[in-house]
Amino acid sequence: MAGEIGHVVYGARLLTYLGDAVRDPSFWLGTLFPDIRHLGVVSRHRTHPSGVSLHSLAGSTDFATGMRAHAWVDATRDLYLTEHNVKEALPWHPFVPHALKLLEDDLLYDSYDDWDVISRLLNKVHKEERAMVEDERVIAAWHEILRHYFKNKPTDTSRAELAVGIGLTAINAREINSLIKRLRENKTAQDLVEGFWHYLEDILR
Repeated sequence: MAGEIGHVVYGARLLTYLGDAVRDPSFWLGTLFPDIRHLGVVSRHRTHPSGVSLHSLAGSTDFATGMRAHAWVDATRDLYLTEHNVKEALPWHPFVPHALKLLEDDLLYDSYDDWDVISRLLNKVHKEERAMVEDERVIAAWHEILRHYFKNKPTDTSRAELAVGIGLTAINAREINSLIKRLRENKTAQDLVEGFWHYLEDILR
């Protein structure tokens, strides 16, 4: 699974691929909605459509297309990491997958320059979000977590706040930040992040 910044950056690339198939900014809300599951209000099965291919990215609405793009990125990234034996290639730790996607967020942040636009979109709850999560307060809380995380390039503090926001402990957050420092110095980790970007580009050509 990609991180939230990763989903914006990869989503922007998919928008180029989709062209006129997407016309409404609700695409972005659909792209960012699926991981609300971390707040324990909806299952991953409901927010991550299965079997999405490049030929079936377009959904019934632009919000649905965003959700499908999110699911496709996650599945494609998981396949790429499996094919590159990520479990054997990186030091073992239960939080390594989480730390890797946060390192990826850090490395990708400057590849997108419209974070203010994303933040403004997150000021409102979309009707299609309410259709899946009835408690609007939870959706608003998820939006606030994302707005805060997107405000600047990730730091130890903002990553820790994100971790606590999705239900991890402060101790977990410190451990994850420590792992990110180790991965930042690990050439294989850097190569995996860069390699996935090139892999994605090859697919979308």
